[in-house]
Amino acid sequence: MHGMGHSFDRFYWKDWAAPLRIKLAEKGLELGEEQFGGVYYYDLVPGPGKTGVNEERVQIQLLGLRERAIGELGILRAPFAKGIEAVKKLADHIIDNFGDIFTYLYWENTRIAVNDRLYEAIDASSGPVHLIGYSLGSLVCYCALKENKEMAQRVSQLIMVGSPLYWFKAAVAECVDLESRPAVGRFSNVAGILDIAWPQAVPGVIGGLDQNIEFTINLFDPIKGHSEYFKKEEGLRIIATELLKCWNG
Repeated sequence: MHGMGHSFDRFYWKDWAAPLRIKLAEKGLELGEEQFGGVYYYDLVPGPGKTGVNEERVQIQLLGLRERAIGELGILRAPFAKGIEAVKKLADHIIDNFGDIFTYLYWENTRIAVNDRLYEAIDASSGPVHLIGYSLGSLVCYCALKENKEMAQRVSQLIMVGSPLYWFKAAVAECVDLESRPAVGRFSNVAGILDIAWPQAVPGVIGGLDQNIEFTINLFDPIKGHSEYFKKEEGLRIIATELLKCWNG
């Protein structure tokens, strides 16, 4: 399940599946392309500047998020943040690339429509569902499966990849309880460092993870790092290894 970006490519998942299939085959699991699929929902979430995105509540949350990001990134003084201007640019990137998440979290009609799209995909599956949620997709999977226990029980595995849940923990907490886990078979978090989404902070926000896996994805560019999970050898190896832990139940 993809993140934000407002692409019209409904087959985005093929670019992820191809290298992942190779890595799984190296580990002894041969899968056909027909065993993969993607949940597309760009058409359901308003993009920047679209009608309704400027709703006052969302704008207040965006301003609050920017100030918090500046403060926290500034305190961290990570090697990529050299000076306050660099910190502000990173904070602006968080808003520009993740800000639309608020339309999912605060617009009930949007959240219901996106969740239903996921439920439809689960319903359409003829076998066990192994779900990978990337970026905003990780929040959608988490919230949707927390809200629908019956659907969650049909998911053998949920892997959150590059999740920005840390930045949106207050908004997510208004939708679902953060202490309990979704009723899936296995629940894990894959966190690249450095990734501007700050997924390594997820275990401190939610409960019930079976495993949290951290690895170095990009030491110098957290913006680029966020997009490299299905491009870097180590990212593919970790995701494939995690899938195999639950493949046969």
